[in-house]
Amino acid sequence: MRGQSAIMGVLLALAVGGVVELGPRLEERVVAYQQREETVWLPSAATLKRWSFGFEGLLADLYWLRAVQYYGRRAFRPGARFEQLDALLELVTTLDPHFLAAYRFGAIFLALPPPQGAGRPDRALALLDRGIAANPEEWRLLLDKGFVLLWDVRDYAKAAEVFLQVSRHPRAPTWTWDLAAAVYARAGRREIARRIWRDRLEHGESEQVRENARYQLLCLQAEEELERLHAIVRAFQRERGRWPASWQELILAGKLKHPPQDPLGYPYQLDSAMGAVRLSARSPLILPRL
Repeated sequence: MRGQSAIMGVLLALAVGGVVELGPRLEERVVAYQQREETVWLPSAATLKRWSFGFEGLLADLYWLRAVQYYGRRAFRPGARFEQLDALLELVTTLDPHFLAAYRFGAIFLALPPPQGAGRPDRALALLDRGIAANPEEWRLLLDKGFVLLWDVRDYAKAAEVFLQVSRHPRAPTWTWDLAAAVYARAGRREIARRIWRDRLEHGESEQVRENARYQLLCLQAEEELERLHAIVRAFQRERGRWPASWQELILAGKLKHPPQDPLGYPYQLDSAMGAVRLSARSPLILPRL
């Protein structure tokens, strides 16, 4: 009996050791399978469209489901690749050039940084440009392009230009003018932002819109005043080798005529240790930021 127990113990130990040894190998095989799965044969879009026999819409739906599944299996997986996502989306939008969801969600899948997405905002922009060309009446594709430029490319000037295009689209809602103005302000193109806000102040469709335009104009004014004050403070530092202790010292030095206030009458704050100039914590104004 003891001999049988000893034999069973040895067999159990070997089995446990085998499982422990087998675990990493199974994991390696799973990873290898997932990597092999990355490469799937796809027909060319032109060939598939030619042999679709009038069922382009149905095929577009099927390949769109495949694209969503392809993305879903890889999203948020560290190290995952999205090598065929662009080709799948091209298939879908070639089969059905008016498949708006494929352009809009496909651009998100492509633009999101890894591991959430493919990290290819350039391909997202190319996809949206194809959609805009095929669907000129669809202002939302232009809006999506602006957001890719804004959030993923961080090209505020180009994003502002696209948002201005959106605002001029006959079907776009009026709030897109406010968006264009805000992004122009963030890009440092204050004159364009100011022109848009002034137009909204004069022709806004509601009192709330006009009040917001008035507020935004005050914020732009404060931002310009802060830049002017920063320049004065830096000039004092270059001359004296230190930051001014107070606004009064700058007045005595002939740099200012009186303590500066923002457009709503709140005094600007001077940090004498760092030479920084800020809005008062009590001021309701907020500098243009995104």
